[in-house]
Formats: sequence, C-alpha cells, structure tokens
Amino acid sequence: MPMHLTILDLYRVKPEFMPPDLQRYQVYVRPGELEKYADPAKWDYVGRTFHPNRLQAGDVMRQGYCERKIRAGIDLEKMAKLFYTHPTSIAARERQHAS
Repeated sequence: MPMHLTILDLYRVKPEFMPPDLQRYQVYVRPGELEKYADPAKWDYVGRTFHPNRLQAGDVMRQGYCERKIRAGIDLEKMAKLFYTHPTSIAARERQHAS
C-alpha cells in the first residue's frame, strides 16, 4: 500500500438523505470503492481529488473512507477563510511545509 494516496473520489450525500442537523455531508474513498462503505444510491459523485490533504489520505488508508460532516448553521465562507488563512490550520501548515 502506498504511503500517501494521491487520488480520491469525493461524494456528497443526496439532499433527500441529508440528516437534518447537517448542511453538508461528504465522503472521500479510493476510486470505485464507495459501494464497500455506503449505499451508492444515496450519494452524488462530486469529482476526483488528485492531491488530498494528509488527514483525508490517512483516514482512507486506515479505514477505507474519510467522512466530513458540517453541522447546520455554520458559516461555510467564514470556515473556509479560517481554514486557509489561520496560521495553525492544516492548509497553512501544508503551504509552509511545501515552501
């Protein structure tokens, strides 16, 4: 098994199956392996990521999938801005490591 996955498929739960306390629920899996972990009829294919972050890749390597749940009422724009700019964020650390 490779030490770092470079390709993952991203799926988002269909609106009719979305739990009421969440505004976004998505899962990353190895290409073509969604049916091992979830019912494909409940998920929409979003796309393929060729450079997943280390946490996503680590979860997939350990358990075969990586879930991301975002509770209802969270400001996604504010959250994204913090994720990419806060000095202790994963994205900021990965940018610093890459330079």
